[in-house]
Amino acid sequence: MTEGLSREIFGNLDGGSRAVFYLLAFVSCAVFLWGIWRRVRLWRRGRPDNESINWRRACHNIRTRVLAQRSLRGSRPRASCAHRMLFWGFLALLIGTILVGIEHYGAAMAGKEAVSPLFHKGLYFVIYEITMEIFGLLLVGGAAWFVGRRFRADSSMEHRAADWLVIFSLVVLGVTGYLIEGLRIIRENTPLPGISFVGYGCSKVFAFGGVDQSNVSSIHFGLWWFHSIVAFGFIAALPFCRLAHAVAGVLSLAASPRPLGHMEPVTMAEVEETGEVGVGRLEQFERRDLLRLDACVSCGRCEDLCPAHEAGKPLSPRDLVQDLRGYMEAVSPGALHGETIGAETLWACTTCNSCADICPLGVRPVDYITDLRRHLISEGELRGAPAMSLQKMQRAGNPWGLPAQDRLAWADGLKVPTVQDNPGFDVLYWVGCSAAYDRRVMKVARAVAQLLQRAQVSFAVLGPEERCSGESARRMGDEFLFQELATANIHTFGKYGVKKIITHCPHCLNSLRQDYPQFDGHYEVMHHTQFLGELVAAGKLKAAAGMNGTVTYHDPCYLARVNDIAEAPRQLLPASMNEMPRHGCHAGCCGAGGGRMWFDDPVQERIGTNRITEALDTGAKTVAVSCPFCLTMMSDGLAAKDAGVQVCDIAELMAEEQSNQP
Repeated sequence: MTEGLSREIFGNLDGGSRAVFYLLAFVSCAVFLWGIWRRVRLWRRGRPDNESINWRRACHNIRTRVLAQRSLRGSRPRASCAHRMLFWGFLALLIGTILVGIEHYGAAMAGKEAVSPLFHKGLYFVIYEITMEIFGLLLVGGAAWFVGRRFRADSSMEHRAADWLVIFSLVVLGVTGYLIEGLRIIRENTPLPGISFVGYGCSKVFAFGGVDQSNVSSIHFGLWWFHSIVAFGFIAALPFCRLAHAVAGVLSLAASPRPLGHMEPVTMAEVEETGEVGVGRLEQFERRDLLRLDACVSCGRCEDLCPAHEAGKPLSPRDLVQDLRGYMEAVSPGALHGETIGAETLWACTTCNSCADICPLGVRPVDYITDLRRHLISEGELRGAPAMSLQKMQRAGNPWGLPAQDRLAWADGLKVPTVQDNPGFDVLYWVGCSAAYDRRVMKVARAVAQLLQRAQVSFAVLGPEERCSGESARRMGDEFLFQELATANIHTFGKYGVKKIITHCPHCLNSLRQDYPQFDGHYEVMHHTQFLGELVAAGKLKAAAGMNGTVTYHDPCYLARVNDIAEAPRQLLPASMNEMPRHGCHAGCCGAGGGRMWFDDPVQERIGTNRITEALDTGAKTVAVSCPFCLTMMSDGLAAKDAGVQVCDIAELMAEEQSNQP
């Protein structure tokens, strides 16, 4: 039944028309390649990338994040669905066009032209036509959805005049393709025309309007050329409009992604060679960083989730990336710092990594911010309380500036063993600065120690030999202060043979996991909720299960989002707890990360105010946390609301549960 089914390629076009077509195709492709080369020259202004490409991982990323579109997720399900339709439709039609070209050139090389197709016939032709019809509908449907969205108010999606031309071009290409198919069915009197079901429907509409074989050729010829010219214009314009992300985004996603919370070290050799720290000029960004500026499609997903933007701070991750992109393109740009990116914009960031996590194209605004912060620190541009905290870290080994001998004050009366008392310990409990010097957080350390003692864990603490992990210093931009603190701690770990570490601070956890290995500090590092969960599973402790309906849990950014630890804390809490709307890796930020803990904002102006409202709206009487910074910020925010809601670390709730056990 399918034998003899095919269609003439370049049907209704004479030799002169074909020659013009090839010329226009060559010109449009040449313009496209020239446009790409212009972008590549801009990317190459950056310094060479520190990391080489992992080709196996790159192939995996292209398969999953590009072709399968798995990086599209979050709060815009309809937009994500429309983008998948548009992408898959465009990709399928592009492949289909390439196959038609191969058929035509192959037939021409064989001297057959359209008389006897090589493979574009029979069952293959039937499958091809049906497939193209379906994916064409996806293209038109996805493009039409984006056209409709542009008529609706969207606070974060940036609108440009050229975007209308781009999206309408896609709609026009899809629709005219179907119309041309309908005219071809009439002109060639195609057998089994229903295999091109949309085209067949169009042919019926044309026939109803009086189009038949006597006049169809001229209409087909004119519409075919209109479709071709729009297609050539689209190809040529692609590197010069927002659709450049189709190229830059693929390259960005193919590059081996750094883990969230990762920062590249700066070496003294680099500083001695360049005389600069951080990024003070565009050329100090890596090439892949400049590439990702072009990958940004300005969708605003990052802005939607940015806690600093939500709080009214002068930071929009989307605008920051677009400003850097404009600076990269400028012929005579002004100063990068001050004129293009303000210092207040950089200091507003909590490095919560929401922007990097949500971006479907692998753009990481937080990386630009921390690199730019390093330059500000090197130039002495930080003032006030945060600058004092850095000075105290350097002088006393903690941001409070208090004596090292006071680091065990939290353990009074508990007989907590130090590394000298228990040299054969199995686990080092990293207490951190907050629990050592903040009276409220001291209760968390006491609860953890009591739980470890009850479970008969062989553990020890460093006591006066512990120094700040340096995490805040690094993310504020003081790289060499961080390296000084990290080197001292790594030396201490080596002296006592530390192999396994538990900590109740997600910021210390991330630094010990991701920062310290850069300086040969390799350890097994667990959050206290993970370790306590193992003890519960072993029957040595009881979870805090007796507070059903009265607890909500706030996920710390550096625990759930950055280190993917969201279930372990929940296993220690009542199953019927009241979840906040944003939880897990999508949780709202308390506002203390990235060194913001040491900024002296009034409580009512702090980042994370909306998070307090979310907690109150659950109706819970207790907000459970698993981070000392979150404990402080949530406690202050709820106290300002005078809501009568307590904030407790999960370890405190568990310690209370144990006290109720026989």
